[in-house]
Amino acid sequence: MLVLAFAIPAVAQEGSGRYFSETGHTLDGEFMPYFNQHGGLEILGYPITDAFIDYWSGLVVQYTQNSRLELYPDPETEMMQVRLKELGVLFVGDRALDLADPMAIGSNSDCEYYALTGHNVCFMFLEFYEQHGGPALFGYPVSEFTVENDRLVQYFQGFRLDWYPENPQGSKVQVAPLGRVHFERMGYDRDLLRPKPPSNALAYEIVDLHPKSAVKKAVVSTTDTQRVYVVVRDQNLLPVSSAAVTLVVNYPGETRTLTMLPTDLDGVSQLDIDLDGLEPGDQVELEFFISSGTVLTSTRDSFRVWW
Repeated sequence: MLVLAFAIPAVAQEGSGRYFSETGHTLDGEFMPYFNQHGGLEILGYPITDAFIDYWSGLVVQYTQNSRLELYPDPETEMMQVRLKELGVLFVGDRALDLADPMAIGSNSDCEYYALTGHNVCFMFLEFYEQHGGPALFGYPVSEFTVENDRLVQYFQGFRLDWYPENPQGSKVQVAPLGRVHFERMGYDRDLLRPKPPSNALAYEIVDLHPKSAVKKAVVSTTDTQRVYVVVRDQNLLPVSSAAVTLVVNYPGETRTLTMLPTDLDGVSQLDIDLDGLEPGDQVELEFFISSGTVLTSTRDSFRVWW
């Protein structure tokens, strides 16, 4: 893969597409119809870049978690069309022969054989494949199911399906994040992945919180005052201001509930707590409960009194 050592111009126009707060990117309006008609979030995943011009191909492209979308001129109609980069074919590459099954000679109740590429789709992959559009969406299989990184996977022209037996029923088969992997392998400027705020701040939604807590001293004396901190970031690791923080301090034999100041512009809140009545050897457990809008989460920390 070639490495881009120069900036790549983004071309997405927020007004003509859809902004996703989950990743901080706008799906370009040119790609919206294809996205909606080809599985949307379930198959293609969230956009992880805005649209940009790929200098090597000259095409306008946009990456989602699981795919790469390209805008190209159709030679027959001379109209711009959207196509899906065949990432499954690309990542199988020369391994296609190694992943072939010489016994794949026909369909049965558990498997469907595709003569065009000479591969079966079987069992849980077949059920997911057929329920979500089959060859029209995923392309034809370009490998049998195989094991990669201790997980069953199968490659199709456009995608890879992965098997997660530990997941709840209905989510055991997942589309692999080949879009992200391909972006990394191409070596594009990582600033393209950086979340961008929408022009209308009200369009940005906090859908997840990622708090980190800390104490000033992991070990304190009975005469100390302990300072505790919590840093709150959102799904794009941007600081969350004005988040409400409640601290539950579990002393030995007593629990106190304290209200901390809302997080500041850096997403930080802090509070000093006293250690009255504690003795050497006591362990103090801390529970932080954080909310922003309708999103709630928590995190924990602790410290010990030593002398």
